[in-house]
Amino acid sequence: MEKIPIDDLIELIKKEYDEKRLQLAIKRQAAVQNNLEPDYLPIFLHGKVSEMEKFPAYDRMQQFYDPEKMLYTLLWGALSVLRGKSDGIPCVRVNFGTGFLASIFGLKQEVFSDKMPWLKSHLDKKDILNLTVEKLEPIEEKGLIPEWRRYIEFYKEKLKSIPFVKIYLSDTQGVFDLAHLVSGDIIFTEFYDDTNFVKHLLNLSLHVYVSASAYMKNYIGEPVTSGFHGEIFMACCGVRTCEDTTTLLSPEIFQLVYPYFSRSIETFKGFVHFCGSGSHILEYFLNCKHVRMINFGNPERFDWNETIKLIAKHGKTYYGTVNRSDGESLSEYFERVLEPLERKSNLMFVPHLRSDEEPEKTIEIWHNLQNKKFSAG
Repeated sequence: MEKIPIDDLIELIKKEYDEKRLQLAIKRQAAVQNNLEPDYLPIFLHGKVSEMEKFPAYDRMQQFYDPEKMLYTLLWGALSVLRGKSDGIPCVRVNFGTGFLASIFGLKQEVFSDKMPWLKSHLDKKDILNLTVEKLEPIEEKGLIPEWRRYIEFYKEKLKSIPFVKIYLSDTQGVFDLAHLVSGDIIFTEFYDDTNFVKHLLNLSLHVYVSASAYMKNYIGEPVTSGFHGEIFMACCGVRTCEDTTTLLSPEIFQLVYPYFSRSIETFKGFVHFCGSGSHILEYFLNCKHVRMINFGNPERFDWNETIKLIAKHGKTYYGTVNRSDGESLSEYFERVLEPLERKSNLMFVPHLRSDEEPEKTIEIWHNLQNKKFSAG
């Protein structure tokens, strides 16, 4: 049987553990999300993991079918976060792709070696109409949830010696994204042809999103209204909701979806992510009292000055990157990012770095510019 060198990798991770830095990172992130001012705005950097070249690698299909290969692969990212020595938290999850919760509806993904799993089929309208919330129960025994549980048990056992590496939720998508995955593109015309069908599907999607999120959070031991995601500590929210497909809706159509979106995060409070151009519905998210953080998959589509001021006005936090211009020095870049901020809050920053820009010097510049901009008087 092939030996996966996960224990060797765990030993490398142990050497990078710095409790003081991780606690400071959590403190900074929590302050920003609570509209307070930390000593410095959080910044997220990754360090080099050159050892990877000497260790085996496993493709996405191998990871999908083997919890040890999956965890081993993800732990390289955790090591990189630790070596960045910034404000990132090393975290891992069971990575079953965007169709994870759609599997509860009985759908199966195609699994590939060179890319993430993907749904190639959807449920027929009549099959969706025949579904009820009761038929989707018990959630914990449907679709990939039992397999997720098996992977989590393996993760928990392996991470006992490095409890500072946190487990976070698998990709839950969001209520409308999940509905779209289940039905396919017919959902867009059904807004005009059969609104009751759309509401029925959204209600099913809402139930699956909320129930599965609550079940998984309880299983991994996360509080309802806080947790981890990627490399961040979610101090004031317990789930991420993905709204990629939602950006394709007009504001008028989104008004029908909005109540389901709001209810999906009401219990947990939410961190909203979307790719694409969502400026036409951004204020819906910002005006939602349950939303705590925003992340853009395509920040280049937003005017930074206007957008961060709008986010700050609503008392929310932007976590993510800001585009960097060609030829822009690190200092110029950071000055531009900080310029529209009136106070030291509302931003958890993921910068674009060039290959010759090291984390230690980057952090020094980031902190010095904040000292200059936000100094008393």
